[in-house]
Amino acid sequence: MSASDVGTSAPPVHTPAPSDEALLRAHEPVLRFTAGELFLPTAVGPYVARCSLRADGPDGPDEVLVPAGALDLQELAAAGTRHRDRPLHLRFVDPPLTRTELRAWRREDRPRLRSASRFAAVGVLARLVDVLFRLSLLVRGSVPGGTVAAAERTARAHLDAGGCTYYGRVVRDAGYTVCQYWYFYAFNDWRSTFHGVNDHEADWETVAVYLVPERGRWRPAWVAASSHDHSGEALRRRWDDPGLRREGDHPVVFPGAGSHSGAFTPGDHVVAVELPPLRRLRDRLGRRSAAGFAIPFVDYARGDGPAVGPGHDRTWQPEVVGEDTPWVRDFRGLWGLDTRDALGGERAPAGPRYERDGAVRRSWADPLGWAGLATVPATPEEERALLCSRRDEVTARLQVLGARIAGEREEVRGLRAQARALAAYADTDRWARPRREELGRREAGLAATVAERTELAEERAALTEALSGPLRHEAPDAHLRRVHLPDVIDTHRHPAFLRGWAAVSTPLLVLGIGVLLTRPTAASLTGFATFLLVFAGVEAVARRRVRLLLTVLAVAALWVSAVASLVLAVLGAWRTVLAVALVLAAVVLLVVNLRELLVRRPRR
Repeated sequence: MSASDVGTSAPPVHTPAPSDEALLRAHEPVLRFTAGELFLPTAVGPYVARCSLRADGPDGPDEVLVPAGALDLQELAAAGTRHRDRPLHLRFVDPPLTRTELRAWRREDRPRLRSASRFAAVGVLARLVDVLFRLSLLVRGSVPGGTVAAAERTARAHLDAGGCTYYGRVVRDAGYTVCQYWYFYAFNDWRSTFHGVNDHEADWETVAVYLVPERGRWRPAWVAASSHDHSGEALRRRWDDPGLRREGDHPVVFPGAGSHSGAFTPGDHVVAVELPPLRRLRDRLGRRSAAGFAIPFVDYARGDGPAVGPGHDRTWQPEVVGEDTPWVRDFRGLWGLDTRDALGGERAPAGPRYERDGAVRRSWADPLGWAGLATVPATPEEERALLCSRRDEVTARLQVLGARIAGEREEVRGLRAQARALAAYADTDRWARPRREELGRREAGLAATVAERTELAEERAALTEALSGPLRHEAPDAHLRRVHLPDVIDTHRHPAFLRGWAAVSTPLLVLGIGVLLTRPTAASLTGFATFLLVFAGVEAVARRRVRLLLTVLAVAALWVSAVASLVLAVLGAWRTVLAVALVLAAVVLLVVNLRELLVRRPRR
């Protein structure tokens, strides 16, 4: 099947185009995974065949609408239409592995991730917030233990056919031809396997290659990849960006281990995940930055595991989809277990076209706006034409303003002459007053019109100069200078002592707080203060910030000494302290008053 979505100023319209698969094939990305990745992109047909289709029960357990083994893509689309009035979801793993089966699975021989400690890269506050986040899993809806292992066994036995599938879509809109590649994973195991944020059944991710016309062919101009930590222009890289790795006409993307979030550079990326309650607190406090309100996690996008794409052991099996693909269009439910997690992170996602609430994804409906390209001209010729159009518009406006200024200037001069003549006689001065008022208003309007003409003349000169030669090229990463990109962990900066301390320090601090709350006496307060001092000292030694700690302690000691001395002085000789304060206040008041008295008044 071949499909294409075409659009200009209106939403893209889906029309068949025989060249869609050829375009997708020509630029299909290479995905380089991390060693230890359990789930690779797979076809949705075999996955759906292993699933049951369920609807949320009104007050109790889910209602099974279609049992596992009786479902296919055609029936999934039909059920989505038939039960559109009910929240639907698939269920891939049922039941999870038992504890005995889980222990046996963990002993199986498979590639493992040699992880770096994310706590070594962040401070104490972030580690404490992470404790609260972990505890919240006890009361939130979360994926049951053993589900990941069961999903991996099922996927390895029934879904892994040696190749990998992507679902390609071509959108033609506003001068761009967008090749969208949608990847489906049977599971997101970021939390269970790689100590990340969440687990959920099913996962949809996308990479988009934006083509522009050049000399009769389509040339890649931009690449964008879905990511949890960014949106808009931060999602994309220009084709000639040195930081974008390519293999011929195929961009290379590094999916995060378990999360499958796209990265353009390999490494261990520290991403800040801001939970909805913390985001609301930050908004109430009027803070723009998420610093201190987000939990740091590591996305392992090393690229040292299996690679999928042209020239590699695993190659792509493309399937072209679009607005008229029934299972894409008609099934709005979740593609896996609905845990009813209040924060949403442990719930399965909806399909490539929809969000969890049934709204159409922006990446599907508006691929240009999704990557911040709606304002970027597709070609230099389009940009030059836009500048020429603006220059002509400015020129026409300048002509109008010139005529308006000439006429207005003549009228205000006439008003001034009338006001002067009428003000010369007592009996006609009453007629001069409204003319003077109108003159003030008209003069201000004339000044604003002259200022507008001056600005437009400067703009036209700049446009003319810009159009006199080749247009100035921006640096490939110019659009990234306004965003904060994820930090990449340098494992050489974090010695074993820091990694070990980062792992045990937070439990120690929580234990100390617990002891203090159980026995809040003077002795326990003193002991806790000593504990905090030792804690800060070890933290400073581990992070090689001893000099900073000593400086902070010295300044704190000076402040405490000064405040204590003042308090003691007030308690011991309060009359003397009060008298000195009153004398100083009197001297300051006298100086201020004398300065005001001696200042020479300006002559009228």
